[in-house]
Amino acid sequence: MPWCAAFVLSISTAAAPSAGAAPATLDSLLARFRAMPGMEARFREEKRMSLLAAPLVSEGTLHYAPPGRLVRHTTKPAPSTVLVDGGMVRFGDARGSETLQIEGNPVARLFVDSFLKILAGDRAALEALFAMELKAGAGDVWELRLRPKVDPMPKMIERIELSGRGLVVASMRIVETGGDETVTAFTDVDAARRYDEAESARVFRLPAR
Repeated sequence: MPWCAAFVLSISTAAAPSAGAAPATLDSLLARFRAMPGMEARFREEKRMSLLAAPLVSEGTLHYAPPGRLVRHTTKPAPSTVLVDGGMVRFGDARGSETLQIEGNPVARLFVDSFLKILAGDRAALEALFAMELKAGAGDVWELRLRPKVDPMPKMIERIELSGRGLVVASMRIVETGGDETVTAFTDVDAARRYDEAESARVFRLPAR
């Protein structure tokens, strides 16, 4: 699976919802994400593959600025950056950089139209590519399952599962058709992060060579 399919989210901390909150609906959940000013978090990602005895682990930071900028700076096991901005996905590490057109790369588009469109609260874009099922409970607890429905994505990804409480996404899991999966855990989450012009220029870029 190309690197961009593993660029996933699991947010574990944020402001707790009020007691007795009504069960979430898909519209209300996406509206809360749509109102989020930005996000910053640390991540620990595990890529679990049947051919490996132990998962591949990476760590770093994630940053999001609405409506469509997202960057992941990996620090371990080796420095690298994935940047989504202006309909393009760019990757950079010590060896150089490359740019992918989202429309011409179904795996990159899957990532953008799942993770990024959820953060942007864009229901129309999500429904165009996924069958969505939301299970909501008391206390603002919810589970969201996405199944790709546009070829060739269903041949690669079986489902994407998210669970959370209010604005807090507790887990996100990508399950591939062959059984491999990627799970990422986030800590030190700031779901009210705002980036000024100077911070944006510093954060949302590929590393200098």
